[in-house]
Formats: sequence, structure tokens, C-alpha cells
Amino acid sequence: MTNKTSLFSERSQRAILWWGIGMAVVYGIVLIFLFEMVPPPSAEWSAAQVADFYQEKSTQIRWGAVICGWTGAFMMPILAVVAIQMARVETGGAKIWSALSLVSGAMMSIFLVLPPIFWGAAAYTADRDEEITAMVHQIAMLNLVTSDQYYIFMWIGVTVIALRPATQLVKHNPFPRWWGYLSLWITVMFEAGAFAFVPKSGPLSWNGLLVFWSPLTLFSVWITIQSWLIFRALRGQEAAKLAAAADDATLANAGALL
Repeated sequence: MTNKTSLFSERSQRAILWWGIGMAVVYGIVLIFLFEMVPPPSAEWSAAQVADFYQEKSTQIRWGAVICGWTGAFMMPILAVVAIQMARVETGGAKIWSALSLVSGAMMSIFLVLPPIFWGAAAYTADRDEEITAMVHQIAMLNLVTSDQYYIFMWIGVTVIALRPATQLVKHNPFPRWWGYLSLWITVMFEAGAFAFVPKSGPLSWNGLLVFWSPLTLFSVWITIQSWLIFRALRGQEAAKLAAAADDATLANAGALL
């Protein structure tokens, strides 16, 4: 197979996407079973309750921080592949929307990495002042649910690409028009996260329906569907390359016979 028809890029994208998905799954498992942050502790806990929680679960939380130190940046490989696919279908000069989504993926990774660091720090020393432990815990929780602005740039970029008529003319496009509308809806729903600074109970608290459960569910749905769309598009892109290579070979053989 010649370099022109090499499948290295498509196969690399598939491998990198699976890499990110695997990291995301591990991160989610740790969030549930080691950190025990799904569902999150109540924002109304006293400093003594928070300190007791970290003292009782110190070992498992610190091991959770270790594992998330390896897996917390899962959105970087995922968004690298998304951005490459966006650049493939973004016609008309500079790939600005693709670049915006790539930067957004790098930035959101920081705010997915930080909460496990803070949880691990809160559990690191069991005999410190309980007010300090409570403050570190609050920073971690608020960091997790209020840093939604970095996610927004990615979804706006995907929305623009998906809703652009020229995109739908590109073969094996992983951004169908309906996906643009769904990504836009997820963007709007995520904006509720910043309200967590205000209430300590109800749907806008850090463990509430609109601030925690809705974004967590929609984030998981987005990754799942976008990954499926990209895997499907990559299969089509590979098939198109192989078909083009076969046609070239047929023409070459026909020319040789002549």
C-alpha cells in the first residue's frame, strides 16, 4: 500500500479515541467507588462531617487520586480526534472552530484533573484542622461543577460545524445536523453549573439535579454518541481509501495492458 493510501491516520485516530474512552471509564469508576463522589456529599455538611469523611476513607481516596493522576486528562485524546475530524470537514480556509474545540479539550482536562488532586490532598493528612479539610473539599467540589465555561467552547465549535450546510456535503462526516442541535442543547444545560456557588441545597447546589446530575449524564451521553459517530465515520473513510486504491490499481493494470 502506498503512502497516499495509508490507513495510518485512521487507525491512529481509532486507537487514540479508545485510549481516551478507556481512561474516561476508569476515571468514572474511581469517582464512584474510591472517591465516593457519585452521589456527591451534601453541600450542607459541617466541617466536622467533612473531616470525618476524609479520615474514614483516607486510604481509598488517596489511591483514587493516584489512579486519576493517570487517567484524569481523558478528554485530551478524545478531543484531539474530534478536532482532527472537525478540521477534515471544516472547509473555507483557517480551521478556527476546530482549533477552538481542541483548546477547549485541553483546558477542560485541567479542571477534570484538579478535583482528584484536591480530594487526595484533603485525605493526605488526617490530623489537620477540620476547617482546612472542609475548605479543600469545597474547592474540589466547586471546581468540578462550576468550570463549565471550558466545555462550552468545544460544544459551540461542534454545533457550528454540524449546522453548517457545507459540512453535510462531505462524505463520511461524523457531525450530522441533528448532532449540532443536541450539542447546542447540552451547551445550554451545562451553563447551570456556575450557580453552585450560591445555594447549598436544591437543584442548583453542587449535588443538585441541574448542577451535577444533568451535566454528568449529558457529558456521558455526548462522549458516547460522538465517539460512535467518529468510529462510524472512520470506517467509511478507510473503506473509501481502500476503494480508491483498488480503482487506481485497476486503472494501472489496464494501462499496462494497453
